[in-house]
Amino acid sequence: MSSTREDQSEAIEACIDALDEAITMLSHQPPRALAAALAVHLQGVLAVLHAHGECSAEDINRWLREIVHGACAEEP
Repeated sequence: MSSTREDQSEAIEACIDALDEAITMLSHQPPRALAAALAVHLQGVLAVLHAHGECSAEDINRWLREIVHGACAEEP
């Protein structure tokens, strides 16, 4: 997400690594079930960030547009 601060890059990389490990452990699950579960979890995380003033509704909308763009972008 483009609005993350530079000083968070190490924490973000650590989170990505941990999530990669968790996804690997869940790889036996159907992809649609995994996507649905991740969506529910993301909704909760974003709701907490918004409730605590960590991001605005527009920030969330922008992040979701970036996710859609990244997921649906045609390969060059």
